[in-house]
Amino acid sequence: MKEYSLREIKKARGKISLLEAGLSLIGENTFREVNLEELCRKAEISKVTFFKFFPQKEDLLVYFMRIWLSQRLLELHLEPRKGVAAIEYLFQSIADGSEERPGLMLSLISFLAEQRMHPHMPTLSEAEIHLFFPGHEDLVHAEPPDLAAFFFHYVEEGKAAHELRTDLTSDEMVNVLFTIFYGAFLTSHLCQTKDIMEMYRLHLKLIKI
Repeated sequence: MKEYSLREIKKARGKISLLEAGLSLIGENTFREVNLEELCRKAEISKVTFFKFFPQKEDLLVYFMRIWLSQRLLELHLEPRKGVAAIEYLFQSIADGSEERPGLMLSLISFLAEQRMHPHMPTLSEAEIHLFFPGHEDLVHAEPPDLAAFFFHYVEEGKAAHELRTDLTSDEMVNVLFTIFYGAFLTSHLCQTKDIMEMYRLHLKLIKI
């Protein structure tokens, strides 16, 4: 079993504590409403240390997305799904998580809209991978996963299985999936519907055969 330095383990545990504290505080609130002092107090981490880990409070949202996506891709590796089934699995995971923390995805969408860019997700240390994914360290890469690349892969599988429209290129389909990824969730919020997955399915019908 690989040994990790005490310094790296301590740093990784600090980041995990901050993430867990942030998730516990957000609930139905937006992340903007989460008080940084309270977050640090709950995580038992100083503000000085927080800013060593994350240049700004909202970077914790991007860190969450990094871990969330790595978890989903690991699950898809351990229990493979292809094409539309894999895409639906990712969307179902968003819907399930939103039952407990509806403000989380809205906060992420708001932050990304302000940044006018997809998130630049962080690289994980070996210690972080070990603590987040014990027993599966060899299946999780330090470099951040590329959601666009995985969407492209699932689209190609979906087309090959005659599940998806072929009048759109795979690159165009990837852009549509990003629109659904963020937009269907926002639409469900605006329409005040609690069945978020049904909204995802409604949008997916537009690209399915």
